[in-house]
Amino acid sequence: MQSAHLNILMIDDDEQDVEIVRELLKLHQNFPLDLLHCATPTSGLELLQSDPNIDLILLDLCCSETASLVFFRQIHQAFPTIPLVIVSPHQHEAIALKAMQEGAQDYLIKGRFTSSHLRRSIHYALERQNLLLELDTKNQILQSLSTELDLVYQTVEQLTTIDELTQVNNRRCFDEVFLVEWNRLCRENQPLSLIICDIDQFKAYNEAHSQEAGDNCLRAVAQTIAKVAKRPADCVTRYGGDEFAIILPNTDLSGATQVAKAMQAAILSLKVPNRESSICDHITLSLGVASQVPDEDIAPSLLIEAADRALYVAKQQGRDRIQTHQKDCTTLESRRTLELVSRLQLALNQQKKQRRGHHSRLTHRTVPSQSFP
Repeated sequence: MQSAHLNILMIDDDEQDVEIVRELLKLHQNFPLDLLHCATPTSGLELLQSDPNIDLILLDLCCSETASLVFFRQIHQAFPTIPLVIVSPHQHEAIALKAMQEGAQDYLIKGRFTSSHLRRSIHYALERQNLLLELDTKNQILQSLSTELDLVYQTVEQLTTIDELTQVNNRRCFDEVFLVEWNRLCRENQPLSLIICDIDQFKAYNEAHSQEAGDNCLRAVAQTIAKVAKRPADCVTRYGGDEFAIILPNTDLSGATQVAKAMQAAILSLKVPNRESSICDHITLSLGVASQVPDEDIAPSLLIEAADRALYVAKQQGRDRIQTHQKDCTTLESRRTLELVSRLQLALNQQKKQRRGHHSRLTHRTVPSQSFP
């Protein structure tokens, strides 16, 4: 099978050496090629820049301009995809080996190689260069795939932390961010504030205007809140249904109250009609605000409990208002803890009643009845 036609450039200032190489290459008819010659590195570089079809370079490091590796490095950096074979006298063998370490495919010592040696050297140089190019291409594909996978991972991660309807963070994101910020601010001894709010009488709005209108309302409210709490560390989340929670790191109660007021005003400015509301002709918010400097001895859930209770008070007082939890969260008993204690107390009371009933039945069996005059 005949090999593809090759264009080889030999850079050598010795015409006799060039002719020897040319004759050696002619001995193999199944190895068709054109041997181009340049006597100086400068003319060789010019030819390479003008002719894109050079397949391989034979470079003599004894050229007057290439007493060192300077030109080899220059040509290899300018044309890294063209395989390069060093042809050098034996006294320059160390330089030739250095060139191979820096990217040359092979080196031949003048006067010590035959036609077969030269052909094999050219063949293997081309083959190795092709393998390197294939490897480089595959590495680029792998890098591209890795980048795409990173994007996919980021998208999946985003999907797991973003609420599909409102496009703000979801409850899972709230749980993660809240604990991260609590631990961080615990170390920094800085305040963490939390706003929990919901849309006033949203159920009536949803029933009167259709679910689609309700979804549009939720989206508008969520995005408006997100525009107010816009610092990089602020985290706006859909906490559940028509309820939103806003995490405000490095913010005290006063600052959080100002943010809540800005949210309330921004929602009111939307002027989303709500004829079913007994409070206002437009959609409004009730907001609970709490703040705490995190501490290792304080349960993080107490801050959530404080904001939730403040929201409850805001609703009880007529809605469309902001209620702050003024006390330190350490004075707050967790509702969940109270509910657990209540259930345990109820179970104990039931157990006592059962014991008293059992004791009463035993007494009824063992004590004889008495008659009274």
